[in-house]
Amino acid sequence: MERDGSQPEIVVGELVRQYEGPRAMVFQKDLDRAAVGDERYQLALALRELAHRLGISLTRYAARVTWDRSSLSRFFSGIAVPPADFVEQLIADGDRALGVELTPAVCELVRGLHRTALTVANPKGAQLQRLRDELADAERQNGLLQQEQRLLRDMVITANQQIEDRDARIRAVEASAAADRIAHRAELTERSDDFERLRAERDQLRALLEKLTCELADTESRAVEAERRCTELENRLEAAEETADDEPEEQLLRADAPVPGIASVPYDGDDEDLRRVIDDLRARGRNGEYIVNAVTQAVEQVIDPARTGRVRLDQLSAVELASLTAIVTIHLQHALRFSDGPASGLVVAGQEVRVRFALVPAWTVAPGESNDIFLLVEVNEKGGWWRIGVVRATPENTAGRSDIHWLHHRIDLPADLLGSMTAEERRAISVAGSSSRRLDQLFRTVQIRPIDRRVVIAIVRTEFILNRVIEAGERLAPEGIAVLDYRRARNGLASTLRLPLPSRREFLAVRLVRLRPDHGPVPSVELAGEQWCVARSGDPVESLPVGLDFQ
Repeated sequence: MERDGSQPEIVVGELVRQYEGPRAMVFQKDLDRAAVGDERYQLALALRELAHRLGISLTRYAARVTWDRSSLSRFFSGIAVPPADFVEQLIADGDRALGVELTPAVCELVRGLHRTALTVANPKGAQLQRLRDELADAERQNGLLQQEQRLLRDMVITANQQIEDRDARIRAVEASAAADRIAHRAELTERSDDFERLRAERDQLRALLEKLTCELADTESRAVEAERRCTELENRLEAAEETADDEPEEQLLRADAPVPGIASVPYDGDDEDLRRVIDDLRARGRNGEYIVNAVTQAVEQVIDPARTGRVRLDQLSAVELASLTAIVTIHLQHALRFSDGPASGLVVAGQEVRVRFALVPAWTVAPGESNDIFLLVEVNEKGGWWRIGVVRATPENTAGRSDIHWLHHRIDLPADLLGSMTAEERRAISVAGSSSRRLDQLFRTVQIRPIDRRVVIAIVRTEFILNRVIEAGERLAPEGIAVLDYRRARNGLASTLRLPLPSRREFLAVRLVRLRPDHGPVPSVELAGEQWCVARSGDPVESLPVGLDFQ
């Protein structure tokens, strides 16, 4: 079962096939979800299910592996996040005990739970583990390329041998024909046919040889690149491991999930510098409008729907996600007219304020940044909201749940329109053809639901969409479809028909038909002297009046 905005909820017995004998594994410590957090709690549940597959006690299993009984107990209780090697060994030991391998989907689920818990508990370790995963994947790719290279070499050798065989046979035919030319002219004609056939086969084999040679060269080049990639990842991993051993451990600022309906309140603490920062941000932000616009523009700049067709942050690469903090800082600096601050921050009310951006309620604090003031931004696409707050990185705030003052406690994100469509609806839009036809199909598919401008930009692949939307409305008018923007929707049509009111960033499509007695008492609007209402699914298509602008 799943909970909103989180990893799948693990229920004992539903993850993997259990050991059918008596359960001998008894754990020293109970699971405390509140103490260890959701991520480690989910991981611990999954590890306990995997451990029950062994059919032995915790003490006997500790004697088999390199971890002592205390460490195993910490892993199974969620107090500590085990290394990836332990998770893989636990899966393999269970497979041997039952004689049945876990499905790849279950293995990937357990690994995903481990990586998520490691990211929250030890971001530096999670970064190292990602590098190790990338190295393992690069090694697999390198092995496949090496195998392909060997196969192509064998095919080239075989082709050369066949060509040599054909050349030898051609020379034999030529020699035989030259010796018997005078005495056996009739036989020479018959052999000429064989000669032409063999020569055609040789030419075909030469063409195949040329193609195989090119493919071999390309494969060798890719193999060299794969080897270079492996070496580079090894060097990066070694450097990262050395740095991780030398550097002090980073700390985290954490926060609980926002509660809907709670408004931001004035700061009531005794930190005067923090108070001045909060007051300056509120004064410059024009009740938050500038801050909201700056963060929204920064996110859209990185997603870049006009060029990439993306609409969500989870579609970004790791490099693009890493750049979000700097881009958010730049947009806030220009929007609120702050002077330059530290490498990743601003100067607010005379104080250096560091900016952090995250997709989970945990923000890293480097060892040298203790007691600094931070401006924190969290975007939760699964929950459909984002928030921004200010906090000082005191030892108390980095030791547990941080006392963050939220400038905006919860701001709704645009609905994931494309994600809510069926696969058939998305495919109908993608195969419609040109950008104009894709936009028309979008308005045919999504009706009486606000459509965010980011989705329109991703469909037509340009930021200049207003004229495109107007032209789409003109093309769809013969189908009875009206396309409304913010201005047209608020001129009375949407409210009269009781439609959702789009924001300045949204559009709304709706199919209309002439009002008939069988429609019953439904809202209607007068267009060109006739009453029109929202069409039902079974109503016939009727063209809208010519020249209608919904003013």
